[in-house]
Amino acid sequence: MTEILFTLVFPLVLLLILIVIFMSGIFKEKTKREFMSCDEFIKDWLKDHGQAQKVDEQFAKMKKDPAGKLYMPITYVGAKIFIKLGLSPNKVSLIGLILSFFIFWGVIMASMGHTLDLMTQQPLYGSWFFVLAFLVLYTGISDGIDGSIARLLDIKSKTGAWLDNIIDRVSDILVLVCFVPTSLLFFPSYGLDFTWMVWTNIFLIFIYEYMRARHEGLGLHETKPFVGERITRVLVNTTFFIIYGSSSLTVLLTNLVNPSSTIWNGSHAWVVEWTMLIYQISLLAIMVLSILFFAKYIWKNLMKLEQAEIE
Repeated sequence: MTEILFTLVFPLVLLLILIVIFMSGIFKEKTKREFMSCDEFIKDWLKDHGQAQKVDEQFAKMKKDPAGKLYMPITYVGAKIFIKLGLSPNKVSLIGLILSFFIFWGVIMASMGHTLDLMTQQPLYGSWFFVLAFLVLYTGISDGIDGSIARLLDIKSKTGAWLDNIIDRVSDILVLVCFVPTSLLFFPSYGLDFTWMVWTNIFLIFIYEYMRARHEGLGLHETKPFVGERITRVLVNTTFFIIYGSSSLTVLLTNLVNPSSTIWNGSHAWVVEWTMLIYQISLLAIMVLSILFFAKYIWKNLMKLEQAEIE
């Protein structure tokens, strides 16, 4: 009974909620609006992130890095699309949360083939990681879209920011904890189980995000992005899901064309066995380094703040 509830009922309920959210926006009365340009949008974002005194300087730097050239324009365009669909920032946040639950469900379901025959049964399950990769990527982008909608509509609120942060942390947990009930990090031939690494990464992510919250809470509103930011974590997750999923999909398609082919035997076996462990190790290294560098940055600025208060 429990298996049926999780396998069939759970995703159907999530799908129903998604339909209701989209329908509520479609039938909502819409008005034509004039939006700020993408450059104005980025400058407004910089002002809200402690860069008001040197916004032009930071804007020039940002236009040269991936955030300014790619991520911010994507969230800007995405926000305009969702506004046309009649969706509010909170509804877009909820869509991201529901998709995170889909990822949680999908990883557990796709991992059921992990220990099956590598060349005949596993590819059918493992191929779903390719689809899940793009869901992960979308949730990372939508994390910026909901705030972008609020910015474009000038309806930024503390309740919206709070909800967005809570949903981000829940999503962080869901895309990692889904590995716990699977065998993706278990190596029976070596007698090793690396599931502990999942819990360690969740802990490190929470430490990093808490450091940011205390940084702002102590009056240090000017911050600096490090490699452990959520978008980086999303990209790392997406990359390894694509590697696992594309290898499985390639074997699946090859078997349909030529069932006797053995061209992928060696590479696919390696990908299936080691990809998810390398993913967890990579994330662990990123978060440890980010925490160390962020702690150094915060400490240095706190010392400056304390010195200024003394003077």
